[in-house]
Amino acid sequence: MSQDLAAPPQRWERTAGLELLGLVSGSGLNHVTYLVRRSDGQVVQLGELLHLIITEAALPLPSEELARRVSAGFGRELDVEGLTLLAEKKLEPLGLLQHPEARVATPVPKATPLLALSAKTTLLPRSAVARLSVLLKPLYTAPVVVFACLALVGLDLLLFVRSNAAAALNDVLLTPGLLLSLFALMSVGALVHEVGHATACRYGGARPGVIGVGLYIIFPAFYTDVTDSYRLSRGGRIRTDLGGLYFHLWWVLGAGLGYLATGSPLLLLLVIMTQLQMAQQLPPAIRLDGYFVLADLAGVPDLFARVGPVLRSLVPGRGIDRRVSELRPLSRWIVTSWVLVVVPFLAGVVVWLALSLPYILSSALTAVAAHARNLSIALATGQPLEAALSVLAITLIALPAVGSVLILAQAFGTVGRAAIRRLTPRAPRPLPRHAIPSRRLRIGRHS
Repeated sequence: MSQDLAAPPQRWERTAGLELLGLVSGSGLNHVTYLVRRSDGQVVQLGELLHLIITEAALPLPSEELARRVSAGFGRELDVEGLTLLAEKKLEPLGLLQHPEARVATPVPKATPLLALSAKTTLLPRSAVARLSVLLKPLYTAPVVVFACLALVGLDLLLFVRSNAAAALNDVLLTPGLLLSLFALMSVGALVHEVGHATACRYGGARPGVIGVGLYIIFPAFYTDVTDSYRLSRGGRIRTDLGGLYFHLWWVLGAGLGYLATGSPLLLLLVIMTQLQMAQQLPPAIRLDGYFVLADLAGVPDLFARVGPVLRSLVPGRGIDRRVSELRPLSRWIVTSWVLVVVPFLAGVVVWLALSLPYILSSALTAVAAHARNLSIALATGQPLEAALSVLAITLIALPAVGSVLILAQAFGTVGRAAIRRLTPRAPRPLPRHAIPSRRLRIGRHS
């Protein structure tokens, strides 16, 4: 008993490198929400009480002193037992609070959103992105934005009257060098798109991260880390979401002026293909620009995390899931409508892939074999350009086929894991409810 009396009081402090991002603006939740960011970049959303505990624990404090300070700031009493429960069951597992005496940090999980980017590699470091975004910020001033949008409308009308898209397509397809050049220019345009996200993030007052490339299922895709845009207002976040399309607009204007000056079929096709690529970004079914715009309009960071709760809440006889009831009425309507549209759409895609997979694989194998023969001939006869085109063709044919297999494997794996969880229920982990996915916006160049 004397040892218990002599034991030092339990102390808590927030983890090293934790950054308080402040109050969420435009949140779709019906309660006050704050954001904090761990040193590993994971952003976590907290209610008022949990955020106040983190705020007061800037320095190591005994539980009694920390509870007293939190009670004074919260306006209601929080005793030591309640503080210890919140610290041990919520904040410590999230990697937000720790014992200062702890020698080894407890490993904490990170959010793994559905249909997220993987195998990421940095192309432009944070410092280079910062310099670029500061340099290009003036492009987001209102007069420049209006001018660019009107210029695009004028360019499209002019090209519709003066150009021959079918002839340009024929010229490019029949010229291996132009085809490779088109692919290269589309890739450069994809990087311009990402610089647009970063610059919009900087214009709003947040700090963009790296620009890199990764795999979206299996397809190569560029991304920009604009996680810091969570601290912006709803308008600032939506500007960041649309920033890639806006810079793509400038890329189209440059290509269009080049075409008007030279008559190059390559530049005309670049104008057309880039605008088609921009249109592909808008549907919010997967994590492309349109998805993030809808998420920010709803004030809900991860729409896919609400799919299960919304579907369970729609089952007759079951109550409304807490992750649905905590949404504001407009946000709940947006999220529910999105779920009712996207879930059948994605389910239809999976069914179509399952039925079409034998044909897809057989056609891909036949085409790959033909291009492999062309590659062998090109290498034997010393034709590097034809060899490069054959490799590109093989890649573009193989990626969708392999991607289809992986999509089906992921879909059936998700269903299987859900069934296993239903049969063997476990205590819920705290991270998925509070953690927010990194806003890694990407351009989808899915063949």
